[in-house]
Amino acid sequence: MLSETDIEAAVVDALRKHCGVEKQVRADSRLAEDLGLDSVGLLTLAVEVENFYRIKLGEDPEHPPRTVADITALVKQRLGESPLEGRHDG
Repeated sequence: MLSETDIEAAVVDALRKHCGVEKQVRADSRLAEDLGLDSVGLLTLAVEVENFYRIKLGEDPEHPPRTVADITALVKQRLGESPLEGRHDG
């Protein structure tokens, strides 16, 4: 299984490449308040992470992820549930 550090690095990479985040990103960085993501940015991040890991995040609409650590934990949880864990082939 991938480590939280590996997952966090992939999330940060998606934030930089696909969401235009140039600020310093830490695990406790809040997606909207600290990194400036709006609803489109949040959706872009979710889609990029889902495509990269081939998972569905399925975040709880009542308690959506608010920080980089929240996204990392959600990915780790979903990878543990996924029969395709670790697959990145076509």
